[in-house]
Amino acid sequence: MLRTTLFFCCCFLLLTACQNASQAPAETVEEIAPAPPPPTAEELAAAKTAALLEKYPNKDGYIELTWDTLANMDFDIRFVEELEGEVPFPIFSETLKELEGELVEIEGYVIPFQETGDEEVTFLSAFPYTQCFFCGAAGPESVLDILAKTPLGDLKMDSKTSFRGRLRLNADDLDYLNYILDDAEMVE
Repeated sequence: MLRTTLFFCCCFLLLTACQNASQAPAETVEEIAPAPPPPTAEELAAAKTAALLEKYPNKDGYIELTWDTLANMDFDIRFVEELEGEVPFPIFSETLKELEGELVEIEGYVIPFQETGDEEVTFLSAFPYTQCFFCGAAGPESVLDILAKTPLGDLKMDSKTSFRGRLRLNADDLDYLNYILDDAEMVE
């Protein structure tokens, strides 16, 4: 008899527990807002540019690039068989890597490259022609290629000029200098 009583008590308790559970108010589930989409490449580039414009002197959205900043590099001297000589390959600083691809403005001395027949390429130097890299008085960090958006016309040797464009670092293409200013325009 005790067994029967225990059996009925257990059944009663289980039945009561099930009824109470079905009568209990349902727990409210907080809805989780969906995560925002990751930023696009354009948004990331815009954020990087905005941060750099805060960090460096700038004018009209162009970072004012200095020759001191460009001089902040080391070189790895390697023998190049095609040239049968040693060539200094640049090792760019973190600052320079940070500025790569950014819109910059820089002032220097014009060295036209017209004697080769290529009117699209002009060099800009930290120094006048008699002291520049091509005369052997300065290093490769003191010149950059100006790849103009539109023809620049006749430029006078050693005229002090400012250019705007997008900075490109060149570590291994021996047809160009270590620094290239793409889509460059002369500042009037």
